[in-house]
Amino acid sequence: MIDTSVMVAGLVRNHELHAVARPHVVESARGQGPGIVVAKTWAALRRAPWNFDAATVAQTLGPWSSERRVAATAASAYAEALRAGRGLNLGGNVHAFLIAMTCRGHGLPLATLDRRQASLASGLTDLETILLLAEG
Repeated sequence: MIDTSVMVAGLVRNHELHAVARPHVVESARGQGPGIVVAKTWAALRRAPWNFDAATVAQTLGPWSSERRVAATAASAYAEALRAGRGLNLGGNVHAFLIAMTCRGHGLPLATLDRRQASLASGLTDLETILLLAEG
């Protein structure tokens, strides 16, 4: 599965990391994407710097408009975020935690372009995390 950084980069043709992200987005469109990622991508595409209109966003996210294409975040992941949030020092990255928990809950690896996401996800057991950026 992919996080928001990969979905946005893979959907926006003029994104600097489009070529890196695109194969993962195509794969997700054939399988599943975390619902929280689809929702965050909708928001990201509607604001600067992209400023897509709602119709374009709906068309762009069309592959995930079927319930079978959306991987839902389990209620237990939200409860875990509340229990572990203090120890993990969660803030704005609580969404990153929930995305990672969704991938783990569905037994799928997490591909990301976000080093913070990769670092947080790598601390979870039973989750393969793939950072699509060169280390360093």
